[in-house]
Amino acid sequence: MSKKNEHDTLTAEEIHELGLRAETAEIAEDAVITKAAGPGAGMDLLATALGSEAAVHRSVGKPSLSGKGISPARSVRLPAAMDKKLVERAEHDQAKPSDIIRRALDEYLSRAS
Repeated sequence: MSKKNEHDTLTAEEIHELGLRAETAEIAEDAVITKAAGPGAGMDLLATALGSEAAVHRSVGKPSLSGKGISPARSVRLPAAMDKKLVERAEHDQAKPSDIIRRALDEYLSRAS
């Protein structure tokens, strides 16, 4: 059940298998499992079942930017000077470079139509 790259999605069979592994994960006899709510609830249990926190992130993936389904990804090369300005701006705005690129593209496309 290894994914080819970070953009692959899990099949229904793989999701079912992960669910079974999570339900039957071996834990210490004196372990206590409590119900939790909020961000990150269940992360430790999933990490135990999958072997690491990184494995959980690989299997879950990033949330869709569209609300559902897979968000298409584009790759773009930038001149070094432009990338430097982008990174500096992102740090100044406390934002991710991808957020700034999406905002700029949205603004451009809104004006172009």
